[in-house]
Parts: sequence; C-alpha cells; structure tokens
Amino acid sequence: MIATTDLVRVSLRQVIRQRGFGVVFSIALGITAFIVLSVLGQEIRYKVGQDLVLMGGVNVLRVYMDDQQYPGQPVREFYSHTIQALRELPGVGTVSLNVRQGKGFTLRGAGERTLGVYIMGVDAGFGEVHSFLVNAGRHLSEDDVNKRRRVCMLGGQAAIDLFGDADRAVGKLVFLERDVFEVVGVVSGVMMGEWTKNGFIPYTTMIDRNWGDGKVSRLFIRAIGWQDVPYLRVAIPEVVREQQKAPYLVVYTNDLQLERVETTFMWVEALLWLGIVASLMLGGFGIWYGTFAAVRARTREVGLKKAMGGADADILAQFLAEALCKSVAGGAFGIILGCAIVMTGAGMLATGFSTALLLVSSIGSICFSAFIGVAGGIFPAMQASRMDVVSALRFE
Repeated sequence: MIATTDLVRVSLRQVIRQRGFGVVFSIALGITAFIVLSVLGQEIRYKVGQDLVLMGGVNVLRVYMDDQQYPGQPVREFYSHTIQALRELPGVGTVSLNVRQGKGFTLRGAGERTLGVYIMGVDAGFGEVHSFLVNAGRHLSEDDVNKRRRVCMLGGQAAIDLFGDADRAVGKLVFLERDVFEVVGVVSGVMMGEWTKNGFIPYTTMIDRNWGDGKVSRLFIRAIGWQDVPYLRVAIPEVVREQQKAPYLVVYTNDLQLERVETTFMWVEALLWLGIVASLMLGGFGIWYGTFAAVRARTREVGLKKAMGGADADILAQFLAEALCKSVAGGAFGIILGCAIVMTGAGMLATGFSTALLLVSSIGSICFSAFIGVAGGIFPAMQASRMDVVSALRFE
C-alpha cells in the first residue's frame, strides 16, 4: 500500500505537470462568489435594494389622515406618542413629520423675476427619507424645527428659476406674506419629482402661522429595506389605532413599483447563484475530463505499475488524489480570495461581518471542493484501477 505522504507528493507533481490551472481557477471563482454572497449577501442585497428603491421610492410609505374627504369630520393630527411608537416598529428606518396641506406663495427672485412656489412644512428628517442631495447650503436642522426659525430650503428647479443658480440662492431673503425667510439650502434628488419646484420650511413655523391645515397630518416613513414594506403596510394602521383615534387613516405604498423591484431583484439574485453553480459545475467537469485524459495518457504507466505488483487500490488512490488536489487547491485559493474580498467589501460598505459565518462558509467550501474532486475523479480512477495489465502494456 502506497504511503500517504508519497501519494500526496506524487499527486501534486502530476497536477503541476498537467497544468490544470483552468480547472483550479474555475473552482476558486465559484468558491469565492459563494463565500462573498454567504457572508456579505444580506448587506449586498440591502445596498443593491437601496439603489433600486431610490429610483422608484418603493420603500417610502405615506401615512396620512384623510378626514377632509368626509364632511363634518375634524382634521386629526398624529400625536407625539404615536410617532414614537411608529419609530420603534421593526423595519422602520426614519419617520418624517409633515403638514399635509401646504401653501402657495409668489416669491421675488433676482431682478424683477417672480415665481409661484408651493411651500411645504417638513421636519429635519424629510431630506433623509427622500434621499435629497444638497446642491448648495444645508438641509433644515432639528434646531431650525425646535426653535421655529424662519428659514427655507428650495428645490433645485425653484432656485434656478428664481436666482439663476443654486449657490446664488443660499443666503437670499424671500417674503412669505409678511414674514422674511432666509434660504439656507438648495436640494435635488431622484425622488423629488415635482417637488424640485417647491420650497420647504420647518413644520413648526408653518403651524405657528396656521398655514395649510396647521397640523402634523401626514408622515413619511422610510422602511429599512423594500422587504419590510408589506409588513409595515399592515402594522402601521394597527399601531396608530392603538395609540389614538384614526378612522380614516390611509397608508399609501407604490405597489406596482414594488412588484417590479421584487421581480428584478429576484432575477438578479437567481442569476448570481446560477453563475456560482455553473462555475462549480464547470470545475467538476474539468476534473472529470482531465482525469479521463490523464488515465488515457498514462495507460502504459498503469500497466507497468500493475505488472510490478501495484494494487488496484493504489491506482485508484493515486488518480483520485490527483483529482482531489486540483479541487482542494481551487477551494483553498477561493477561500483566500473570498476572505480578502469580504474584508475589503465590509470596509467599502461600512459594515461588519460575522466571523463565525465566514469560518463556517470556509469549512463548507473546502468540504464541497473535496466533494467535487471525488465526484469528478472517482469514475476515471475506477476505470484506471480496473485496467487489464496485458491490454495496458500493449496500448500505444
């Protein structure tokens, strides 16, 4: 019986001589992708999902009191303890307070330029919920809201129409009836839509002047991910009605866009896993074909070994060990590359990762690599071990 150390040494030498680096690389690529998706899969899905939802705003829920549609009903508002209860719901990222009914004003800009601008009362989280980008200046702050300051934030198009440029708009004074407001920021974003022509002031300042409906009658709730939207659509009305009377509460979600995002993401994820499976299968077939080719090329060698007393088990072990060396080498290289990508990716995504999950994925990967080697090499190795001595020696 051949010694294990000799078996490993001879197998490694044969693998290097055969130059089966394509097979090793194919397995390594599949293992790398498997480790990265296993360890960072949730974070990657969240980041990709965020990019998708930003285009459709599907993870932003509009929650409002629709009392005005029913004659004789008082205009209800959201109480502070209701808002706090909503913030504590699982899956809720940010809750933004809003005076649902805004107010239109005619603003004077550069020179004699005037423009009708619809002003909305919002809080400091409004920009975060809708992923606004600051073109110039800053967002409204908590301090602005708490101190009821007379400050204003303009949409990008409104700033250009009034002052010709976003930078020129910052610091300018605009008149809203008898009050003077300072423009502190200009914002834009893919989720703004028609709001790019609007203005935004602290909702407390708007309520003080009794503009609009004078109450916090609408909330914008940003879910952490689009997967949380179906749950929140059901949970939000239950929580609100536990805290206060809300007979005509409306929770609006963009269901059509959500379905499209879910379908798109499902196909993207399926294609990723299909690529991993295809890469590993390619490696397995490479081992199968490569071992068959090695058996055929070394038929006389097998015959000589058998003629010199080599046992069938030794021949089987040698060819199987060569297949295992290829697959395990690919698995080991894939684990090293996968760990490096996980650490780099965690840094780029500004997130942590589970060391235990990385360890389990690595152990599972090396075991699966060995399985691929055995599955791909067992049949050719068995054929080699069962060769007839005379036929093998006569083979040319």
